This record gives sequence, structure tokens and C-alpha cells, in this order.
Amino acid sequence: MPPLPIFTGTSDFPTLREGGFLYVDKSRFISEVLARNAQVQLYPRPRRFGKTLSMSTLRTFLEIGPDQSALFSDLAVWQDPLSRQHFQKHAVIALSFRSVKPELWEEARALLEEVVTEELRRHLPGLRQSGILPELLKPLEEVDQGRFSLRILWSLCRALFAATGERVVILIDEYDGPILHAWTAGYFDQIAGWFRTFLTEGLKDNPTLHRGVLTGVLRVAKESMFSSLNNVDVYSLLASEVELFGFTEAEVDTLLKRYGREAQAEELRRWYNGYRFGDSTVYNPWSILHVLAKPREPLKPYWLNTAGRNELVRELLLKSADLQPEITTLLSGGTIEVRIDENVVLRDMNPTDVWSLLLFSGYLKAVDHHQEGSRIQAKVAIPNQEVASIWKDSFVMWLEQVGGSVEPLHRALLTGNAEKVQELLQKLLLRHVSSHDVAHTQDEAFYHAFVLGLLVTLEKTHFVRSNREDGLGRSDVLIVPKNPGQPGVVLEFKKQKGKGSLATHAAAALRQIAARGYGTELEAAGAVPIQKFGISFAGKEIVVKGAKKGA
Repeated sequence: MPPLPIFTGTSDFPTLREGGFLYVDKSRFISEVLARNAQVQLYPRPRRFGKTLSMSTLRTFLEIGPDQSALFSDLAVWQDPLSRQHFQKHAVIALSFRSVKPELWEEARALLEEVVTEELRRHLPGLRQSGILPELLKPLEEVDQGRFSLRILWSLCRALFAATGERVVILIDEYDGPILHAWTAGYFDQIAGWFRTFLTEGLKDNPTLHRGVLTGVLRVAKESMFSSLNNVDVYSLLASEVELFGFTEAEVDTLLKRYGREAQAEELRRWYNGYRFGDSTVYNPWSILHVLAKPREPLKPYWLNTAGRNELVRELLLKSADLQPEITTLLSGGTIEVRIDENVVLRDMNPTDVWSLLLFSGYLKAVDHHQEGSRIQAKVAIPNQEVASIWKDSFVMWLEQVGGSVEPLHRALLTGNAEKVQELLQKLLLRHVSSHDVAHTQDEAFYHAFVLGLLVTLEKTHFVRSNREDGLGRSDVLIVPKNPGQPGVVLEFKKQKGKGSLATHAAAALRQIAARGYGTELEAAGAVPIQKFGISFAGKEIVVKGAKKGA
């Protein structure tokens, strides 16, 4: 059987199934929602990991209407007797706040009310014909006529329950999108108050509610949003359970075989794998589907066009100059240990909260984690090559805004100007690295990571290699040209220890380069000329020595 066509332009379940397009069976999400003893459930996951499609699938399965059994008969949910009891038995209120992102509060409130009113109008014709009591219909008619009420979810649920005899399902997709945008636009308090009342009225102590399901990127803290809504069970990406979003290794292997792309398995793993959700390792489904749909195009960061433009992430990174050592460690492929809070308090967010935001937004993965009181201690890293490319773009923008362009440093390295390299690195150290950081550093690894972070944009013309076997040992950093005839660079780091000046240690680093033959890989790549630098550090002081031509 030929592989199904891939339609990347929609997250609408009926469109995919009725059109004969590829659908990776994630219908178990329906079974989990119905089986859990939680009336209101929140599923925070990064953007483009299938939340909207899962909500569309859930709505299609539960909502009263024309028979939809043909869309589900070959899916996992159809084999679940409990779920089948609820098939097309409920009225569903389905809301998506994905596009509510204006710059002014009044405009945001008008858009929020418009989204809710449009969903009300979808139900009104049936309710008017159902013969429900006029007092149940009256508050709905008032909203329809422009007199919006934050009790609308409560009123609509009561009316739908009276009309159908079944408790109602409320689905709210991307609930936090307007809230995150409001934080950067300056009207967070107003929108948080609106949502607090709106959600509480519909989801708290509502006897006509069967299930409420919310998706988003973050769990906004109770004091901001859910102060009186304490019946929400949150299933975060750190929960130890079978993952319901993203593509698993087995699912991707099946897709690669179906589309004849098995030979790219390892390359795809480097680019798009590496996320840790609960106990599962998952791929970014958005990127995998685009790769399969475009077999003749090179691999690239498809996610960059969506999550890569997260305004809140960008703003916090730009305010986090004190975190540069950690950022450079991540950029060099390392891990850092940070505290994570699953409840994001937007109103009181400080620079260290950026790690929680980056983790839950998909820019980091939790390599390991354990609970410490109300917070989580986690080792985090950049998940894969796709996200690393986003980090590099973000880092360059951040660096240029808080510290100037790195191009002069690159130019000094490639031309062998040791004096200029020392001057520029010294300025960057003084500006961005705290004395506390360097005081607790026992070897050159800290400085190594710091410099690596400054070299990321060289990847356009050079490969930046760290701790590579070279000659008779391992050179600290190699800058290898992608094309022969271009300059290459060897860097060796020394932290001042014991006796001897910084200049002495820098000279020792240069002798090590010569004695161990570092630069062999550069010669093989056709690098001309090869620049060699010994770099020594002590606290926030630095000395750079360059090899003489021909040395």
C-alpha cells in the first residue's frame, strides 16, 4: 500500500481522516482523559507537539452530531469499552485562544469575548429549538446581543445539559497564549483577572460539567490564575507516565519505513529527537512531518518558524546577562543543574525562572530530575540540533544587544591578532561574568564554555570543534574551515594555578599546541593559514599569546 499523503496545513482531525491523509494514532489521549478521576485536566506541552490535533480528536469523539464512527473504527480508542460509552454523547464547548495577541488590553478583551461569543452562537440554534426553559436561554441571548458576561460558561453548560440530558465537556486550547503575550505587552494583571473569573465560573463546582480539558505551554501559577480553581489536575511533561504528545521512537521508525527514509534515521535523531516527556523520549512531530512531506529538501529547523519566536523567552534571555556562563555551557553541548518550578509566576518572574520557561517551552530537556520541596532540581541540556540552531540565533541576538557584535573577535582570531583577541575577550569577561562565577571555578572548563558561546556564529563558514582528538592529544577548540584555503584556529586554555604569571601559562599553552601537534585536522581540511593561541585566565583577567608565523 503506498504511503498516505501528508497534510501539514491543519490540526483538524476530521479533515485529516476524511481526506485520507496521514494520521499517527494518538487517540489514546481520549481514553486517558475519560479514565482519569479528574474533572478538570491541564496538559502543558511545547508548541507544535500535537495538542490542538488531540483536542480536535477528543471533540470529534465526544460531541453529539452526525455519526463519526468511520473516523475511529481502526484507532486504539475504539477498542476501549469505557471510552465507547461516551462516543458522541456530550455537548462540547470548544474554545481556542491561539490568535488573541493584540498589544492593548481593550483589544485583547474584545477578542476574548468574540471567541467565546462565536462558540455560543454555534450552539444557540439548537438550544432555541430544544424547548429549554426561557430563564436558561435568557443569559445566552444577552451575550449574543453584545452584553458579555464572565459567567457565560456556567450559563451555557446549564442550557446544554438541560437540552441533552448529558453533562457537558469544555475544551480550551492554548489557554495561556494570550496570558504570555500580555506579560510582554504590559497588561498581564487585567488579563489574568479576566481568565481567573471566566475559568472559575465554568470549571469550578459546576454540576453540569463532565470534563474540562485545557492545553497550553505553561502552568500559570495559582496565585496568578487559579487562586480559586483548585480542582485542576496538571499532567506536565515531567510526569512519569506514557507520553501522549510528540512522536515516540517506535512511531518514527514506522513512519521512516513507510516513506522509505530508513537511511536517515540517525540523522533525524540528531536533528529532532532528544525531548524527555515523563519517561519517554520523543521527537518533535511538526518537524518530522515536514521532513517526510519534503523528501528532496535538506534537514532544517522547521520549529524555528513557530516556537522560535516566543516573545517571552526572548525577553527573558535578553534580561539574563548574568546567566551567560550557563548559556555558553549549554551551547557547547553541556548540561547545567538548575531549579525548576512547574508553577510559573509571571508577575514576579526573575532571571533564574528562565530555566523553567525554557524547559516547558521545549528549548531545553530534563536529562535528570528529582523533587526538592515545592521545586524540582534538574539537569538540563539542549535537546537536539534543531533546537541548538534556534539557541544560536537567540544567543547572537542577545549578545549583540547586551554586549556588541562578536564579529571583531572572530576577525581577530582568523587573522592571528592575539593582542586584539585579548582586548576583546577581556571586555566581554568584565562585562558579563560575575566574580562569584569565576571564584568557584577550579579549571579552564568555565572559560572554555564561555569562549565557545562566543564562536557559535562562525558555524556559517567554519566548524567549531571542542575537545577533539588532534595530533597526539585533545585540543581544547578547533575552528575548522568548511572550504580549503580559508584560515583555521587552534585554542588551548590554561587557568592560572600555583606559581607563574598569566603570560607564563599562556606560553605553556602555546608550547602544548606545538608539542602535541594540535592542528593536524586543520591541515587535513586545507586551512590556510593556521592560527594558534594560548589563552590563560585568572578570575576575570586574561592573557592571550599567539604563535609566530610558521610556528
